[in-house]
Amino acid sequence: MTEVKIKRSLIKSFLNTNTVVSPTWSLIGSGVVSGKINYNPNVTAETYIHEDNASKMVESYEPEMPIEMTALNGSAVFEWIDAKRKARSILDDVETEIVNVWLYETVALTYYYAEKQNVNLSIEDFGGDGGTAAKINYTINYLGDPVRGEFSPTALAFVARPVDTELTTMVIGSVTLAPLFATDKSRLHYAGSVSTGTTTVAMTSTLVGATIVQYDGVAEVAQAGTASLDVGVNHLYIHSTVGSEEVIYCIDITRAAS
Repeated sequence: MTEVKIKRSLIKSFLNTNTVVSPTWSLIGSGVVSGKINYNPNVTAETYIHEDNASKMVESYEPEMPIEMTALNGSAVFEWIDAKRKARSILDDVETEIVNVWLYETVALTYYYAEKQNVNLSIEDFGGDGGTAAKINYTINYLGDPVRGEFSPTALAFVARPVDTELTTMVIGSVTLAPLFATDKSRLHYAGSVSTGTTTVAMTSTLVGATIVQYDGVAEVAQAGTASLDVGVNHLYIHSTVGSEEVIYCIDITRAAS
């Protein structure tokens, strides 16, 4: 396997500059020249009575992301933070969400592996030296555990990774899906292609205890039934429901024109 350096631009962070109910994912980027997640591991050391050397264990993390940002009117991130600064907001008023997206991982229908995290912000200072652009320094403090899933920088949408509703099998005819379902079952977005002569594909998906409904566009496809394929991109969907959890698998199959 060829080793390739991961550029910083392939790690993107989006701040929710609206509400949890109606999120607006704004890219943290303009005006920021450096940003990294400090994981701050809590490490304990114990020396057992039968040994002379200590054993160290990581018991938890306290992640935070310190940011120095040039003040930019028109930047959704700056304007959201600046409004909190002006109001000297505290507690729940400075809580929001962040999504970190790993663009160096395999993409599927514009979706990449990501994690969504509840956070609050602490604003340290604002201003700067004469004759220079104003800066605002703040820290994004992580709250609790992340929700893992997928995020599309194009659609600006996050979908949580399935927990109880992860399919056991998913077969779309003889199509080789990308990514491969057998090795990447936690993904919710897949793609594949067929020749122009392939007009249908059989859809099969299983998960014990789940309610599974398959769709060819909007028409329901029975288990092991066939979905019709038009020339071009065909959107197939599988709804998997267990209790209160429901996820939708999206599979785009492209039928060649000739």
